Amino acid sequence: MRSDTIRLLNLLQILSEVAIAVGYLLGLIPFVYAWSCAWVIPLVFVNLVFAILTGNGTTLKTIINIALAFLSLIPLLGYVFRFGGIVVSGLNMRELSKRRNNY
Repeated sequence: MRSDTIRLLNLLQILSEVAIAVGYLLGLIPFVYAWSCAWVIPLVFVNLVFAILTGNGTTLKTIINIALAFLSLIPLLGYVFRFGGIVVSGLNMRELSKRRNNY
């Protein structure tokens, strides 16, 4: 894959990680995760496709984020998983921003 394509996919993955983190943050407001999961759950699958295509080292954390997105639907206990999702998204963003300068 060309480096320009990898760079674009990494940028798209960073932007979607930001949207996922915002969805998790909004989900900390009671009953808002029922609304924000409408974009969080599809975006974690999109991120998995980006991670597999680019091979940028975020595949495992993205799979963990998929599990956290679904576990976040659990009432009350979901807050723990939303915090975990925020952390995993932050780790992915940090990893992607480091690799972004290498291409």
